[in-house]
Amino acid sequence: MTGEPPGGRPQRVRVTAPRRDDGERRTVASAAGDPSALYVRTLIRSQRRLAIVCAVAFIVVLVAVPLMFVLVPTLDEANVGGVPVSWIVLGAGLFPVLITIAALYVRTASRNEARYRSLADDDA
Repeated sequence: MTGEPPGGRPQRVRVTAPRRDDGERRTVASAAGDPSALYVRTLIRSQRRLAIVCAVAFIVVLVAVPLMFVLVPTLDEANVGGVPVSWIVLGAGLFPVLITIAALYVRTASRNEARYRSLADDDA
């Protein structure tokens, strides 16, 4: 049993930080002899960094669009084929960018997890 569904994609696994019996997180010194703890901390750190980068990009895009309409008021008044340019920017410009950010996040997070799995499998 390999843990993979019939489609061939590996099953997603939730990875959490290792904890001591008293509920405290392990420190670097206490986990020095355990390479898997180092791998888990590295994975969590890279996933957090990725989430922050994607969240900042998402916020920048969401702030830039209304700011663009405030700074360039003629965009709100212009029409292309009877459709206001502001609607075109929202429908054909904003959503594809947000979907791209989400897709890049999922792809990069999956790549991080695959790297973690390969490192953890090499140690086992």
